[in-house]
Amino acid sequence: MDRGEVLTWLNEHPEAVHGRPEEILERCEREVSRQTGEAAWLHARAIAQQRTRDFEEQWGFHASEAFVAREVCHDLAGDLRHLEPHPRPGDEERLLGPSMLAALEPEARERLRPWLHELAEREEHRVWLEIVRFTNARGRELVQQGAMSSELDFEHTHNYAATAARVTRILEEDYAAHARPGRL
Repeated sequence: MDRGEVLTWLNEHPEAVHGRPEEILERCEREVSRQTGEAAWLHARAIAQQRTRDFEEQWGFHASEAFVAREVCHDLAGDLRHLEPHPRPGDEERLLGPSMLAALEPEARERLRPWLHELAEREEHRVWLEIVRFTNARGRELVQQGAMSSELDFEHTHNYAATAARVTRILEEDYAAHARPGRL
């Protein structure tokens, strides 16, 4: 069922909605987009947190921070391509929130469920691709911003694992900031 079919059904069943069908669909789209995007960024953060713990348990040779940042971000982006989350059928009501649920009678919720699930899948996939691109580019950005040294001298470098853990902690913070823009 596409958006047009959903809108037609809602217009034909005004008793199933509390408000204007077009406005309700727009609100549904915004809410699903917001909730799905936040969930994707938080999922990426959980993956980065696990990587941080993994790196904190390792030792390694000294390495340039710039090299480690680029490599860790590139490798994590590659891994994220295969770790994409997917909304589960039945999550639609959780994605809408209480105010949207109140605007829809149970019959309308059931009718919208497949459309909402499709919408959530598309939005999640779009955000996940954004997360992968962001992660891949973040290592280079850290180097360009001067957050990671290009020093190669043994006395001025840290071991690979310590720098990698630092990079993944930065990514954790980045992901959390994207998940809740303006709320951190």
